[in-house]
Amino acid sequence: ANMTLSEGAGHMLPEPLYSDQLSVIMVLIVGLVGSAICVYALGYMHDFQHHEPAGAPDRRHFFSALMFIFLSAMFVIVLSDNLEWLFTGWEITTVCSFLMIGYTRTDEAIKNSFRQINLIMLHFGGIELSLAAFIETASTIQAAVLIFPILLLSVAGLTKAAQMPFHSWLLGAMVAPTPTSALLHSSTMVKAGVFLLVKLAPVYMVFPAASIMVVTVGGVTFVLCSFMAISQSNAKRVLAYSTIANLGLIAACAGVGIAEAAWAAVFLIIFHTVSKSILFLCVGTVEHRIGSRNIEDMDGLFSRLPRLTRFMMLGIMCMFIAPFGMLLAKWATLVSFV
Repeated sequence: ANMTLSEGAGHMLPEPLYSDQLSVIMVLIVGLVGSAICVYALGYMHDFQHHEPAGAPDRRHFFSALMFIFLSAMFVIVLSDNLEWLFTGWEITTVCSFLMIGYTRTDEAIKNSFRQINLIMLHFGGIELSLAAFIETASTIQAAVLIFPILLLSVAGLTKAAQMPFHSWLLGAMVAPTPTSALLHSSTMVKAGVFLLVKLAPVYMVFPAASIMVVTVGGVTFVLCSFMAISQSNAKRVLAYSTIANLGLIAACAGVGIAEAAWAAVFLIIFHTVSKSILFLCVGTVEHRIGSRNIEDMDGLFSRLPRLTRFMMLGIMCMFIAPFGMLLAKWATLVSFV
């Protein structure tokens, strides 16, 4: 490992891609869930364009292009074999997210898109600085110095995963069209952050200071955002806070570092992705049908939209009912913490 890290750019040429079980799981998540959201976006954006003012330009082709570029960059992140490529994919997802959040070009959308890119770019230097630090120290006997790039990478991952105090960008992103919320902020983009943390999980056993930082941030985020979620009446904000809370739990698992905790983190990633993307898409459809995101206005939804309500029930059950994996993953999380 030391030799490959110290080789630098020469190492990029022979085997630039790397695949293991975690990479395969992430490819399936990005490919299957991302494809389903793209198919949903076809109908949603047709309806979205129908509600635009008369004479407004049709920019759906731009939106579709952004979604495909974003998914391509996610594949680069999960399959790249060196930090330079990971950094490139990470950068592309940030820029695509910035453009998709500001898609409607309203004042609120533009403000939130700039908040997102400022927050992530600000802590993004973690990866860039880590490149030089890894290459310099990996080939020397000063392995203890690696704690600094590990901490920087951890901060970069926590920021991308919208952990406190960097969670505001994900809440602001809810002004974007529903496919953006589902694709970027429940299933793929925020998973890039926790993917990096899970990749670093074995290192956290070697560096307890980094482990304590990640577990603390993840645990505090999980507790606080869970309380915040139950105090909301806006359905999308409920899902956003719930997403941040679950990402906190995944980050805490990765920070523990042992094999059982990493297993629990991967399980949480899989089931959270599926259930939360279903719920985001359902809420977006309900909003279009009844004209409101408020949970109070969804009273009697089963009689008005029975098929859609069944899909929402499936997504909700994935989160806490016994046969579904989320409960198993949380049980494994508790066991690994103990």
